[in-house]
Amino acid sequence: MPIVARMLMIPLVVVVGASDTRPGHPRSRRSGGAECGIRASAVQRAAVLRGGESWWGSKAKGFSLPSGGNAEHPEVKKAEALMKKRGLRDVESAVKLLRDVHKRDPDDASVQLELADALNTVMRIKTNANALVIDGTLDTPSNKKVWKSVGDEALPLAKSAYSNLPGEVRALAVYADAFMFSASSKGIVKQALSGTAKEYKRIANELRKHPEWDGAVGLVFLGGLYNVAPWPVGNKQEARKLLSEAAEIAPTRRNLYYVGVNAFQLGEMERASSYFERALGAACGSVTEADFGDFLLDESRKGLGRAKAAMQDGGS
Repeated sequence: MPIVARMLMIPLVVVVGASDTRPGHPRSRRSGGAECGIRASAVQRAAVLRGGESWWGSKAKGFSLPSGGNAEHPEVKKAEALMKKRGLRDVESAVKLLRDVHKRDPDDASVQLELADALNTVMRIKTNANALVIDGTLDTPSNKKVWKSVGDEALPLAKSAYSNLPGEVRALAVYADAFMFSASSKGIVKQALSGTAKEYKRIANELRKHPEWDGAVGLVFLGGLYNVAPWPVGNKQEARKLLSEAAEIAPTRRNLYYVGVNAFQLGEMERASSYFERALGAACGSVTEADFGDFLLDESRKGLGRAKAAMQDGGS
């Protein structure tokens, strides 16, 4: 959830629903959400489409989703209903509706926020949230193309909403996602060594003040940056500290898996094996995390197998 990449990460939480299957992916979005233990429920507007319910409040049993749309824009309500389904085609349909509303009312910060969030969701689903992986990164040419085309649209919308909705954690989180994806389109290593990393750290540290949001995603963003970035920005020991703290606060599938990745890369195979195994039995902690929940399961299985093999070869 996930600037730099994966740093990014965040990458980030999801919801359940639609039965359409992602191109090239064997599972439907419904199965992914179900595996993450997520069920849609229309509750307060505050949690909105992104699923900002606290880990402690949800305990991964369900997440608050928005109810009702902007009275002045009925299309927003339709978009919200589509976003709850969380299938890629549904989310892309929501994007189209929200774009039309934004064209008519470009200064509405709430519409800017909804559209940026929907665009972020498209990128999250298509590119597995730019999540941490054991080898290399997910900034492939095809993923960079998605982050460039969609991210460049999402970022100015998210930044405007963030500026015009001061104090709203969701606006901050959506801005963080958009910033990460857009920056990653330019290359993780290159951006880590540029001034972009400074702004990324600022955003992540601001999110750290809200550990209840999206499974301590601020720690995840920052830990991901330190884990992926090259020297002098990168620091896997600092990443170890931050990612472990996130997993202690919210032992979600994403957070446990990320600790496993970091441990594997540090050569701590026994620890990596333990966290990958825990990730396999953990639920997703939010709707955005569930957007790439299946990927997290697949990578946790692979990581567990590699860590066990390394231990057998005497690599622990």
